[in-house]
Amino acid sequence: MEQYYNYIAQTQNTGSSTFETLFWIASCVGMYKMFEKAGEKGWKAFIPFYSTYNQCRIVMGDTRWFTYFLITFFALILVPILGLIAFLYVNYQICKATAKAYGMPDPYAWGFLFLAPVFNCMAGFGEAAYYGPMGIDDRRSSQARGAKTVDFDVIKNPPVQEVKQAKDVVVEKVENEGDTVDFTFDEPTE
Repeated sequence: MEQYYNYIAQTQNTGSSTFETLFWIASCVGMYKMFEKAGEKGWKAFIPFYSTYNQCRIVMGDTRWFTYFLITFFALILVPILGLIAFLYVNYQICKATAKAYGMPDPYAWGFLFLAPVFNCMAGFGEAAYYGPMGIDDRRSSQARGAKTVDFDVIKNPPVQEVKQAKDVVVEKVENEGDTVDFTFDEPTE
């Protein structure tokens, strides 16, 4: 039993728990703003499984995927390798729906899956707008979704002024060397 307590004491001093806590807080803060953009209360982002339930409801319009999430979460514990594959698949589907709901291109789903704090903050604090479950109200093309938009100000140019002719115009005079021109054509030979 003493070895177990020594192991716990050693792992707590590594600082990984601090990193994990900061990772979770950054992810929740970004999700807080994402929930607010969707018209939900932001505090729901800080409750672990309830935030996933609300995320499924907001971005997919269906809580069935939360049930799949729970099943794969417990399968991850019971059957590690197959559970991990199923867990990643379900999370990828939720992340893909999140990217669509906030008007981001499909490759952003990988960012939501593996770098959740960064992409949650990008969607929450950035210029992304909420377009409804699965992006149903997003009428933009996939190219427009992936493109950065730039607003240009229209500046009216002053009218072009007419160019006045110079007072001293130089004109070259060309003289003909002769009045007639001789054209000779070769006739084809057979």
